[in-house]
Amino acid sequence: MVANLTGIICDGADPSCSLKITRGVSTVVLSALLAMEGKCVTPEEGIVDKCVDKSIHNLTAIGTNGMGPTDEMVLNMMTSKNC
Repeated sequence: MVANLTGIICDGADPSCSLKITRGVSTVVLSALLAMEGKCVTPEEGIVDKCVDKSIHNLTAIGTNGMGPTDEMVLNMMTSKNC
């Protein structure tokens, strides 16, 4: 699930938040179905690690350290609309 949801960003728009929640819920179901079939993303791929705690740490590091410039960019896009 961590591997699937990593790319979601907050764009400050309420309607798109509900779409992101729906994506998260469907990802939970998909992840459960894949797990029941013994399928998963391996530690060799992306931010996923052998340890679940390390995978979660990797995800939170992206949110904490890596998203600052993205937040600024999204805010600039939202505040500079002319339409």
